[in-house]
Amino acid sequence: MHSEPERYDSDRRRLAAALRALRKAAAMTGVRAAEASGMSQPKISKLENGRLLPAREDVETLLALYGASSSEREELLELAAGLHTMVESNDTLRRRGSAQKQDQIRRVESSATALRFFSPVMVPGLLQTAEYIRRVITLVLSGPEVARATAAKQERQQALYDPGRRFAFVLTEAVLRWGFCPGDVMAAQLAHIASIATLTNVDVGVIPFSARPGDTPLHGYQIYDERMVTISLEHASVTVTEPRDVAVYLRMFQTMREAAVFGAEARELLLSASREQAER
Repeated sequence: MHSEPERYDSDRRRLAAALRALRKAAAMTGVRAAEASGMSQPKISKLENGRLLPAREDVETLLALYGASSSEREELLELAAGLHTMVESNDTLRRRGSAQKQDQIRRVESSATALRFFSPVMVPGLLQTAEYIRRVITLVLSGPEVARATAAKQERQQALYDPGRRFAFVLTEAVLRWGFCPGDVMAAQLAHIASIATLTNVDVGVIPFSARPGDTPLHGYQIYDERMVTISLEHASVTVTEPRDVAVYLRMFQTMREAAVFGAEARELLLSASREQAER
């Protein structure tokens, strides 16, 4: 697990060099290693040049093929697992600037065609109104940075109108009822979500209080295609790319989706909660 980009780059190079050294020590060419492992020769080359981050299964296969020692196997598997989890502290994000972080998220989002979001408490960023965004950002920022971060976050929302991309949002009913913002702000926010839910490429589901999900999530998360998960914690932002870990979140999302209502039923929940918030 890495919190420093410099250390991440160093460890990635170290893993690539170790795989290359082990192959050579086993007196195998790249072509022979590809044939024996079931991988392509270009993939072997990319793994050894650090241009492609290997899944844990790839490392396990190659270590067995090259006859790595138990100590080498333990060290390199741990190294590979750590490279698939990146942690950025909120202090680091603040130093770099929130607007820069929003741009980084936008680039991740723009590289995906299927995006899934689960939120148990907060409205997901892509669905937030300008006032909701401002109130979220002022929890951690102040001064001119608030306006810059708000504008950058709103710019990300243009992705929702790209018909070539699919978005699925699953919210708990607690998101609708929680008084994070004044009633009029929450009323406008929920009406906005109901409007976004009419887009043909956007699915918005709500898990009612009466539902009985088959599992209990511990936090919200975002899934990009089937290759990356991001998690926002109180102190840091976590990025996960290990396929087996991503699969855990995909299964969890499906469980939450099955507990949610969509379409007209979800919009009615949103609009009903919006009316109740407006009367507060």
